[in-house]
Amino acid sequence: MVKNAILMGGIIALIAGVAIGIQSFLSGRAGVLIGPVKTGFWTNFLGGTLAGILILGLSTFVSPEFKSISLPAFFITLASGALGIIIIMGISFSISRAGVAAGLSAVIFGQFLFGVIADSIGLGGTQPIPLDLRRVVGLAVMALSVFLLLPRK
Repeated sequence: MVKNAILMGGIIALIAGVAIGIQSFLSGRAGVLIGPVKTGFWTNFLGGTLAGILILGLSTFVSPEFKSISLPAFFITLASGALGIIIIMGISFSISRAGVAAGLSAVIFGQFLFGVIADSIGLGGTQPIPLDLRRVVGLAVMALSVFLLLPRK
């Protein structure tokens, strides 16, 4: 059963990764058309509007539980949404200038870097995972891949 859960988690992560790639591509295109700042605000405004409509519909037709949120979860989600605006602006800016592969690889490197730091101090709610040479080399390889994917214009 555990292997099935791990496999399913991997498949869902892959699908989410493809969705991030598509969203990043679309944000880059929108950034060319209206600029990265407007792209960040409009993407999150329209996504939030859609989420609000879905919450209203689900809480009306499925379960009123869909509209409830605890105060701590509210503030965590608010901070996450604010970061989402910055993320979309950054992706829109970078992809419209460096290309999809270079922009996404830099974003992924940033995620790995944060992940290693978070693991090292136990930020994810688990026991800290020591920062060792193997993990540092992994980050260095990722940084090299970002460098190699940058356009040579």
